[in-house]
Amino acid sequence: MSRPQHHKAVRLRLIPAALGLGAVVALAGCSAGQVTETDTQVAAVNGGNGDVQKIAVRNAMFTFPSTGTVYPAGSSAPLEAVLANEGVNDKLVEVTSSYTTAPATIGGVTDLPSRTALHATGASAELKAQAEAVGNRQVQITLNGFKQDITPGVTIPVTFVFEKAGPVTVQVPIGIDHSPRPEEHGGGGH
Repeated sequence: MSRPQHHKAVRLRLIPAALGLGAVVALAGCSAGQVTETDTQVAAVNGGNGDVQKIAVRNAMFTFPSTGTVYPAGSSAPLEAVLANEGVNDKLVEVTSSYTTAPATIGGVTDLPSRTALHATGASAELKAQAEAVGNRQVQITLNGFKQDITPGVTIPVTFVFEKAGPVTVQVPIGIDHSPRPEEHGGGGH
């Protein structure tokens, strides 16, 4: 074999090795420190969120109505939320909405010491039991006297007022229906 033919044969043998090495490097780079498409996605059904000073209101929503799907004008609705405090000791003093005729009824624990959270469990017995089981501090918040029907898909402004941090207004939707779906019985069609 002549020298040019020898170099050509060596190069031809190196091509698959180089391609294989290139593929390994490319594949390794695909996951190394890359930002995924889902890193900034949020859940499809979320409650409202807001911040004032070092207090965060997270996942605020009305408990899904126990009958029907609407809170009719004049009715009341319990709120679910987490109120977390990373600042100085504070206290929830009032909850209001321009969509109601009166301030909300607040019961349970309202003080919010530094580095603690309050769990508003709404009317859900399941959420209340879960919060109690893990020792979470609970508050009950019920908005009273809606001026109009409140339906799923609509958000209303709710203002949480803290003694030291002040007010924060959050857009609050009706939460999801957690009741079991009726089973379909019948002949075929699937």
